[in-house]
Amino acid sequence: MHFASFDLCDPVFDACGLRLSAQLVTLENFYGIDAERTRVETGAGRVRVVASGLRFAGGQRRCGGSLELVAEAREPGVVRLRVAATAPATLRCAKLVLRDLDPALAASTDGASFAPVADHGELFSYPMRIPTPLVWLRAGGDVLALRCEDDRVREKRFAFSRERVGPLAGRGAAELIFEESAPRFAAKVATPAFVVDRRGDAARAEAEHVAWTERAFGLAPWEARGDVPRWARDLRLVAVLHGMHWSGRVLLDYAQMLDVLRFVAARIDGRHVLAYLPGWEGRYYWQYGDYRPEPALGGDAGFAALCDGARALGVHVMPMFGANCVNRTLPKYAALPDAMHMKSATGNRFHGNTPDWDLSRAHDTGWQAWLNPGHPDWRDDLAGQIESLAARFGFDAVFLDTTEVWTNDPDHDVFDGYRALGARLRAAIPDVLLAAEYDYDALAACFPLFQRAWWTRAPAWSRRFVRRFAHLCEGEPEGRTGVHEFGAWKPGAIPAEPGLLATIAFQDGTLERSGDAVEAAIAAACASS
Repeated sequence: MHFASFDLCDPVFDACGLRLSAQLVTLENFYGIDAERTRVETGAGRVRVVASGLRFAGGQRRCGGSLELVAEAREPGVVRLRVAATAPATLRCAKLVLRDLDPALAASTDGASFAPVADHGELFSYPMRIPTPLVWLRAGGDVLALRCEDDRVREKRFAFSRERVGPLAGRGAAELIFEESAPRFAAKVATPAFVVDRRGDAARAEAEHVAWTERAFGLAPWEARGDVPRWARDLRLVAVLHGMHWSGRVLLDYAQMLDVLRFVAARIDGRHVLAYLPGWEGRYYWQYGDYRPEPALGGDAGFAALCDGARALGVHVMPMFGANCVNRTLPKYAALPDAMHMKSATGNRFHGNTPDWDLSRAHDTGWQAWLNPGHPDWRDDLAGQIESLAARFGFDAVFLDTTEVWTNDPDHDVFDGYRALGARLRAAIPDVLLAAEYDYDALAACFPLFQRAWWTRAPAWSRRFVRRFAHLCEGEPEGRTGVHEFGAWKPGAIPAEPGLLATIAFQDGTLERSGDAVEAAIAAACASS
C-alpha cells in the first residue's frame, strides 16, 4: 500500500461508538470533507454528517461537491454506514475510514485465523481476492467483522494500516472502499451499506452475511439448484486427462484418454466419473479461441471416438474452454477492437498472471489477449464454437476457464457477461453441466461446479451451494502438473473434504508408473458413492 507524505486533514466524526472520516476518489484526484461547510445531526442511534463542500491537497484547496454520511446502530454492537456524494469530476470511489484504532492490527478472512498487519498495510479486494465482501480486523482486544451488503458485483476494498502522519500517527485505520461500476461512473455516487459488527461473534456475523448474500444473488442450495442435470448428482470422481502442453508435447492423445477411462470405469461405475480435458484442442492456451480437435491428438475421428467411447462407459466428457482469453496472433483475432479487451476502470488492459510458457524467464505473454465476456461479439463467438462442438460430438459438460478474472471494465460489465454466457449455453445444450473456476458469491449463483486449487479452498459456508473438484495442476500421483505451468507440485492423493469431488490427474505414463496410487484413489472415490 502507498500513502501520502502529508496529513490529509480529514475531519474525524464520533458516530455510534466509531471514529470516522470519509474520502472521495475521482478519475483525477482524491477529496475530503470541508469541515467548515459541514454540520452533524444526531438522534437515537443515528448520526448524519452533511458536508456542502470538499477540500483536497491535504486541505489546502477548496472546491464544490457534497457528501452525506449516515451511521445507524439498529442493534447493539452493529453499525451500518452509507455515503452519498457529488464531486466536481467523475467519481470512482467513496471511502469510509475507521480511525483511532488500536495499532496492534491483525486481519482474517474466516474470523478464526488472524495474521498481523505489516507496516506496509494489508489489502483485501472483492471479487478477485476474497469470495465475498466480508473480513475481520482485530485491533488490540477488539474484533470487528466488516462487510458490505451489495446486490451487484462491484469492487469493495478493505485496507488496513497504521497512520503515518498527522495527529493520529501510529494509530490503526481501516478503510472501507466502494468502487462504482465503471460504465456507471458519474459525478455522483451512493454506496451500499457497510456493516461494522463489534459483537465479537464470528460465526454469527458470517451467518448473517451469508443469509443476506443468498437472498441478494438468488443462491440456491445444491440439492435444489435447477442448473444441475440429474446425471451430475451422481458424480464422485473427476478424471483429469491432460492433452497437449503449450510446447506441443503430447501428454495423452484421444485414444490414450479413452484407455484411461476404460481403466477407471472398470473400477468405478462410469456414471460417477467426469472426464475433464485440458489441452484437448491442441497447444494449451496457444490454441485458445480457435477450438477444434487437434490433429496430433487424433483429429476429428479420434475425438469422436473418445466422446462415443466415454458415453458407452457411462462417463461424461467435459472439454476446457477459455472464458476470456485468446491467442491474438491467430488470424481470426488479428484486429480485435479495444472495447473487446478486458481492462481496468481507467483503461489499462488486463494481461493475466503471465505464465512463463516458453521458459524464457521473461513471463512475456503479449500474444495473449484477455477478452471481456460482456462484449456481445466475443460472447457470441465463444458460445457459438462451444454449441457447435457439443452438437457435433455429443459432450454434455463444459468447463469455462479463468472465470474468476474480473475487472471494472468501463465498456461492458464482466460479471454480466459470464452470467449471460452461462444462460445461453444452458439454453442451447440439452442437460449440460457448466463448470467454472474459482467461485465467489455471485458467480456461485451462475455455475454449480468449480475447480479450486488446494491453496485457496473456498470457505465452508459456500459448500451449501456448489460442488468443487481439485485444480488441474493437482491429483497426478507423482505431482506432475500436465499442461499446467507449475511443472511439478505436491505429490500424493488430495485430502477429502465435504463438497469436494475426488480428483485424479493423468498424463503420459501415469498408469504405468503410479498404478497402485491410482487404484487407491479410485477405491476412495468408490467408498464415497
